[in-house]
Amino acid sequence: MKNLLKKVVESNNSQIAPVILRLVLGVIFIGHGWGKLFGEGNPAGFAGWLGSMGIEPSYLFAVTAGLAETLGGALLIAGLFTRVAASSLVVVMLVAIGFVHLDAGMFGKGGYEFQVLLLAGVVSLLIQGAGKYSVDEIINKKL
Repeated sequence: MKNLLKKVVESNNSQIAPVILRLVLGVIFIGHGWGKLFGEGNPAGFAGWLGSMGIEPSYLFAVTAGLAETLGGALLIAGLFTRVAASSLVVVMLVAIGFVHLDAGMFGKGGYEFQVLLLAGVVSLLIQGAGKYSVDEIINKKL
């Protein structure tokens, strides 16, 4: 028990942390992207909402955002092309913050605190990569 506690307190090199981050972010992004692509009235409904804010070509952006979130989330879960997936999701989050949530402020209804949290997670994976337990690592060892 003492050794376990010592590892928990002293270790800053956990290999499981990126797995947890990838899984949680992946599920969240798949859920949001899937809704944009296949939810009620979507992607046309999402495109209409984008168009109402003056974001054009709204249908192309709706499909692009939905695909980036759905496929990006799946790639994060697998740990495959993690930095590429994270890069695309960084762009999606910056656009969501800048064009949709910024005017509402950070906290409260429509605020961007959740998007900043997602952004921080994907930036972390962009910097650190998928970690030891990933398809990226298997490919890296083969190369």
